Amino acid sequence: MGQPNANEVAAWNYTDDLGAPKSIDRQFKRFYRWTLPHFVYSFDASFVNYFGSEGMAAVDDAMGVINDFFVNDDYQGMSELDLARHGFAGNYNTSWVNTTAQNAQIIDIKSIVLGMMVNHLGLGNPHRHAYSITGITTNASTNALNINVALRNYDPTTAQATDVINGVQYSYRMVHDSQLQVGATPPTFGIADMEEFTTDTTGNAWSSTAAIVDAFYGNTQLFWTDTPSLFNFGVYYDGYNAMGGQFEPRHALTYDDAGGLKYLYSKNNISYDGLPRDTFVVEDPSYVPDSLKPIYDPNVVNGRNRHAFWPRRGAGAFPA
Repeated sequence: MGQPNANEVAAWNYTDDLGAPKSIDRQFKRFYRWTLPHFVYSFDASFVNYFGSEGMAAVDDAMGVINDFFVNDDYQGMSELDLARHGFAGNYNTSWVNTTAQNAQIIDIKSIVLGMMVNHLGLGNPHRHAYSITGITTNASTNALNINVALRNYDPTTAQATDVINGVQYSYRMVHDSQLQVGATPPTFGIADMEEFTTDTTGNAWSSTAAIVDAFYGNTQLFWTDTPSLFNFGVYYDGYNAMGGQFEPRHALTYDDAGGLKYLYSKNNISYDGLPRDTFVVEDPSYVPDSLKPIYDPNVVNGRNRHAFWPRRGAGAFPA
């Protein structure tokens, strides 16, 4: 997830509070990720009074999954993570259903906090954003709209665009809030989205932990035909349920979750942060030896502004 592009509007159901799904092509690397090594959390009185020590322990367990994923005895950091060797290849589903909890409409705190943390680390819901609207044009000759769609889900190993998530193939259909209009020029709508769907029957559909917070139609102005998350009442995500053959806390994350985090946090994945708008230059940096500094003197000499020798962008005060 990252900063929406200028043309990505709320009318395309880009209502996620984390931003919009991003392409990972080199020129579009505008994704979000944490740049601090530590995350501090605490519990307020209302949480402690209601959920007690077991609730706090559930949150600690979710954080333990994240900590164990990044640093453990098998690898230290994302650049050393091998998805196949370290138990994530084939780990397509890590959930199980407790029917007693399901019938009582109980939600597992550990699972929902885990999903929230995966989102805050930078991963959006692949089951919701694999196919995204990127533009709309009018076909005047047939009174129709041309909808441009981009595939923004990527293979955890090859980083190539793919319609497969955790071993399940998806397609898409358009959903919108428009009433049927005969002969409209062209048809109009307020909100539209490309809804992912699948005919897969393996039970691994909608299984990503990054999808958990969308289980109850969060951050959307449309109701989907298929809820884009396997999470629901009585559903528990845990490393003991991993399909990949290893059962450490970190294996509560599915194959696609692990691959996405590996991509975002590998040390050779370089992206640049923009400075806040209230950042000011205290002193212009000088990268040239003293003997050459006169060449870059910003003063006007003989009617010529020598500051123009300095490679810069824009026409305003340096740096523009």
